[in-house]
Amino acid sequence: EIYISIERVLENSVDFKTKFEDELHRVMIHGILHFCGYKDKSDNEEKLMRKKEDESLQKLSEID
Repeated sequence: EIYISIERVLENSVDFKTKFEDELHRVMIHGILHFCGYKDKSDNEEKLMRKKEDESLQKLSEID
C-alpha cells in the first residue's frame, strides 16, 4: 500500500514552488519506485531515485 498525505503534498508544492498536481505525481511515482525495490537512504540511492522520478514524470507529461 502507498499512503499519501495530501497536506504534505500541498506543503511541498508551496515549498518547492511547483504545481500541486506535479508534486502529487512525483510522490506517487516515488512510492511506486519503492515498491520496485529502489531506496533513497544514501546520496547515490537518492540521486538514482530522483533520476527515475524525473524520467517517469517526463514520460507522463508526454501522455498529457
